[in-house]
Amino acid sequence: MAMEPGEQLPQRFTYPFRYVPHPLCVRAARCVQQQLVGMGIAEGKMYGVMIVRNATNLAFLAAYSGQLQGSYAHPWFVPPVVDYLDPQSHFQREQQEIVDLGHRLDDMRESTDIADARTELARLLRERADAVAAAKSVYDAARQDDDAKRDAAYIRLRQHQKADIQRAKHLHATAIADIQARLANHNAAMRDLHEQRRRRSEELQQWLFRQFDMLNARGQRRNIIDIFADHGKEYRAIPAGAGECCAPKLLQTAYAMGLQPIAMAEFWWGPSSLTHYREPGAFFPACRSKCLPILTFMLQGLDVEPDPANHYDSRELEEVRVVWEDDDVAVIAKPGGWCSIPGRSDQPNLLDEAHRLWPGITGSVIVHRLDQDTSGLMVLAKNPKAHCRLGQQFERREVDKHYVALLDGRVDGEGVITLPICPDPENMPHQHVDRLNGKEAVTEYRVLGVEAFGNDGKVVTRILFHPVTGRTHQLRLHSAAAEGLATPILGDRLYGRVDRRLYLHAATLDFNHPVTHQRLHFELPAPF
Repeated sequence: MAMEPGEQLPQRFTYPFRYVPHPLCVRAARCVQQQLVGMGIAEGKMYGVMIVRNATNLAFLAAYSGQLQGSYAHPWFVPPVVDYLDPQSHFQREQQEIVDLGHRLDDMRESTDIADARTELARLLRERADAVAAAKSVYDAARQDDDAKRDAAYIRLRQHQKADIQRAKHLHATAIADIQARLANHNAAMRDLHEQRRRRSEELQQWLFRQFDMLNARGQRRNIIDIFADHGKEYRAIPAGAGECCAPKLLQTAYAMGLQPIAMAEFWWGPSSLTHYREPGAFFPACRSKCLPILTFMLQGLDVEPDPANHYDSRELEEVRVVWEDDDVAVIAKPGGWCSIPGRSDQPNLLDEAHRLWPGITGSVIVHRLDQDTSGLMVLAKNPKAHCRLGQQFERREVDKHYVALLDGRVDGEGVITLPICPDPENMPHQHVDRLNGKEAVTEYRVLGVEAFGNDGKVVTRILFHPVTGRTHQLRLHSAAAEGLATPILGDRLYGRVDRRLYLHAATLDFNHPVTHQRLHFELPAPF
């Protein structure tokens, strides 16, 4: 694989969970896409490329996630870590026996003899219930006053009627008991068969995980079960398909062939699902749910780029500035890098800062949030009453906010973006567009101008956002999504490219004072 004039190899291997694809990876991805078109592959799937080198040459490897068209027989791509589709393999033989158990369960569920027995049992129980109801009706109808109750004939009549009720309760007793015993045996057999299938399925899955003997750059080997065991409770349950994503396949092949990994990238190709849109050719990070523990092991021994998410760790943050305050609320200027609430790390957060600034405040304080990377105006509550009333305003959408952003490219005009979004469980903390499970998200926008940015004169778009709703990462995803503006916010380390900062700023804030009810308006110009 040839380098372009002036192009340089990356100094470190790609951090797979947040990255900007190297130009070599972009060209390799285009080659893979052309190959897929030539193969007539129409299946929507994640693919991956890895730039590698031996002593003299650069090349690239290609992989697909899981199986491709139900097969591993695609020699243009790297092989699977474990080929469990071989018909003669232990996996396939055991899997077939598990499938046969499932067929036996289906046959038992659909048995006509058992269905007839249930119908007959229902008929007998219904006849018994009718007989008991009739006997009780006769008994109730014959009820007399207290004087008649002392008559001997009446007493004998009542005793006979009670006996009729008891006899009705035992109607068809033998036949009912026989059928119930038969059904109980049938249900017990089904439970045993179901438990046998469940147990053998779990044992087979564990066997398969043990076959995934992963390599790292130090030449060490560990199977997936041991790898996940080192990652605590969060990764106690190993997800199905672990070890079959692109990145583990690519690294495993590179190590096995003695090749040095240089850079990698993963991209989507083919149609999206009906609910989750993915633009063909768009690059994506490795999934965390399956790959974080595996890649943490496999990357040991490689010089890997640092996680861009940690770019605040070595930077001194600006101080929080109070814009306006009274006894009930405070409006602050939040610098980029401050978390709104305490998180897993010990990074500075506004809740702790509020208690430092106002030691006597009580209640939850934080009424709304800005992303850690976003700067701008926020309102804080100094007491529970103010917090409650401000929270109600946010719920009723009575709080008005406008954001200024720089988009990483050219966008024109104005409009409204309506894309439902929700968390991406395989790639937290990312959100994604999901028309089935996503929550309504509406953003109004107006382009303010197109301008040059930085020393290289890069073209960026200055834009004004008005979020009608307030979903997590709403502005960032509506900017980056292909169905939105298809142009990420400059410096967006989740949906775009890492830069000095995220160029998104909460510039105006309007709300009703929770006590005086006066409408308040605040402005804070963007620092970019």
